[in-house]
Amino acid sequence: MKNKLIELTKKLVAFKTVTGRFKEIEKAFGYIKKYLDGLYIKEYESGGFKSLVISNMPQKRQIFDLILHGHIDVVPASSEDEYTARVVNNKIYGRGALDMKGGLACLIYLMKKYVNSPRKLLLLITSDEEVGGTNGTQYLLNTLKLKGNFFITAEGEKKFYLKTEQKGVFMFKLMAQGIGEHSAYTWKGANAIHKLYEVYKNIEKLFPHNIKDKKHWYSTINLGTIKGGLTRSSIPDYAEAELDIRYCGKHVNNNSIESLIKTAIRPYREVTYQELYSTPLMKTDIRNPLLRKLNTISKYILHKKNDLYFQNHGTNDARFAADADIPAVGFGPVGDNYHAKNEYVSVESLELYSKILDQFIKKM
Repeated sequence: MKNKLIELTKKLVAFKTVTGRFKEIEKAFGYIKKYLDGLYIKEYESGGFKSLVISNMPQKRQIFDLILHGHIDVVPASSEDEYTARVVNNKIYGRGALDMKGGLACLIYLMKKYVNSPRKLLLLITSDEEVGGTNGTQYLLNTLKLKGNFFITAEGEKKFYLKTEQKGVFMFKLMAQGIGEHSAYTWKGANAIHKLYEVYKNIEKLFPHNIKDKKHWYSTINLGTIKGGLTRSSIPDYAEAELDIRYCGKHVNNNSIESLIKTAIRPYREVTYQELYSTPLMKTDIRNPLLRKLNTISKYILHKKNDLYFQNHGTNDARFAADADIPAVGFGPVGDNYHAKNEYVSVESLELYSKILDQFIKKM
């Protein structure tokens, strides 16, 4: 198993599947389809992004015992060398090794192993996770009306975690109109940047830091970009900023966040906002029998005493499954430096992860 997982991961890393490189993604999908010859494979497309739907039985309308998920796309590498995987000190280095070709290799390996299993298994492989997942996982779940008893996305992490919760996301743009004028005549103009920043400070107050919460499980806001002004000697007549809110706790959905923003900008007629992207928060009940079984098996194989349940500040495509009423979790192998140079996945973790999922499938 070890050598197969190493070679499969290295092969997947070699495909330069940066999001949007459709020809390279097509090559990777071709390799996967050939590797999994004998299973039921269908290809779908939305917005130019292709996905593979793979099962060990005909894909008629049914409830699958387990839906597995992985994405083939990666963020760009700083060097072409990063697409040549190398194994050093029991670690596989390369772009996407952790996020998430190592985990995907494990899922592909298991699907081939269970080709004739009575368990109803489904594997979704998408190509747009790094840009939101709406044309991949969300599209497949909504269009195909897929149903399953449990959903696992093999997103890697620094430790073995069962990501049962993840914050919701609300990204938006603030736009302020002012009156342009020479900077020597400030009383004649109206500074759009000043107005923009004043509104931002009002919104920022709605999401205070809670220094007592060591897990930082509270809603946050980040001012990501700001644009405005032409020169130092002119009063800007327009300014805009893009913000990113990650919410949880008392902020229960996108509507509650949007209501807060509307209230904050209402006194400022010259300031408007535009929603850029949003996705709901996710929470899988830790009392779910299959989740508890996965936790128990993981603890046994990893020799851990404590539960692996984890609150995730980022997001992954498990949120789309949860939104479709499928109990979901983010759970993958271990590594570091995702989206950065020297990204790697631990070879040992690939073996352990595969053993955990293998036992989980057998005991479902």
